[in-house]
Amino acid sequence: MINNGLQELFPKVFGGGHASLEMTGDDLLSTGVAIMARPPGKKNSTIHLLSGGEKALTALALVFAIFQLNPAPFCMLDEVDAPLDDANVVRYSRLVKEMSEKVQFIYITPTTKSPWNWLINCWV
Repeated sequence: MINNGLQELFPKVFGGGHASLEMTGDDLLSTGVAIMARPPGKKNSTIHLLSGGEKALTALALVFAIFQLNPAPFCMLDEVDAPLDDANVVRYSRLVKEMSEKVQFIYITPTTKSPWNWLINCWV
């Protein structure tokens, strides 16, 4: 179910591409999970070979896929947009806005120049 959610959300986040979860062993109690991701225009690879921004967006797609399966009352996002360029910040903000219909977000950002006009900003 989480794999299906990741396969659905990844193209939304990246504007295309594919991602999947693959078990690394046969024993369900001790196996790990590899995240295979292919952003548009790149070869299929593990998450370790992606750029910082691509890793962040892939991880967000995975976290939000988990939240779709088992939503929590709120989610805290601390400087998740720091490694993202401007275009990816816009994609990211759209995804958070869409998910905010089901989950409340506490959002901490390192920048004051973000497209969060639907959010109330507070600085301490």
